[in-house]
Amino acid sequence: MNRLQTWIGIVGAGSLAASLLNGVLVAAPLNGAGVQDATPAETAEAAQEKAAPQVSGTVKFDGERPEVKPLSIPARAAEGCCPSGETVNADDMALLISEDGGIQNVVVTVKVEGMETEVPEEPYLLDQKGCRFLPHLLVVPKGATVSFLNSDETSHNVHLITMANEALNQTVTAGKHIEKVFNEAEPIKVTCDMHTWMNSWVYVADATHWTMTDADGKFSLDGLPPGEHEVTFWHETLNKQVQKVVVGEDGKVAAPMDVKFEPKKTKTRRRRR
Repeated sequence: MNRLQTWIGIVGAGSLAASLLNGVLVAAPLNGAGVQDATPAETAEAAQEKAAPQVSGTVKFDGERPEVKPLSIPARAAEGCCPSGETVNADDMALLISEDGGIQNVVVTVKVEGMETEVPEEPYLLDQKGCRFLPHLLVVPKGATVSFLNSDETSHNVHLITMANEALNQTVTAGKHIEKVFNEAEPIKVTCDMHTWMNSWVYVADATHWTMTDADGKFSLDGLPPGEHEVTFWHETLNKQVQKVVVGEDGKVAAPMDVKFEPKKTKTRRRRR
């Protein structure tokens, strides 16, 4: 299996440039035919403009940053998860906010009517390693197949919490995998009943272009035709919002998008008298 297929779900239509830096995937969607090298006749400014993303922006948290606590991982429950001398990564990946307020792992999607989305034949990969799901967030198009691999030496249980797709709750023994096709668009929470701190998301997108924000909350999308487009932003704890962007006939937009998510309000019940 092509290793890049593991991560290709986080980028939209077009080519892909990706590298793994310090354990973090850095992926940048490129225009359909790729970015051409500047010819001697081109100025540096022209080459830079050609390589620039078409639609870009930043998603930020608008409010006081919440305290992030490590996950509760009982030592006994974690037996067999890691080699001797190692412990399970207890980082909580649900809401990652940078020092400047940028939100990581926000899914950004656009659906252009009349455009078709090519669904890869090879499955996308969601691994279970060190008793954590990797990656924490996987974005795939409708109709895609996801392979749930168990790279650990202990058994896991893949439990999909779905609304539109068929549910799944199945044990995956060490070194084995199961595959699942997702034909309906929705965000799906993935958990393990054997190791309750394990969770991740498979976002099944009904879209032609998609990506996700990086550690600084930044994103970029290419390949959108001229006209007005609805851009949907979704986060696992902050819900979603929709904004509009206009792409001019020259393929440009007026300015980068500035998106803000407020803390999710807690519902309170009124006491009966």
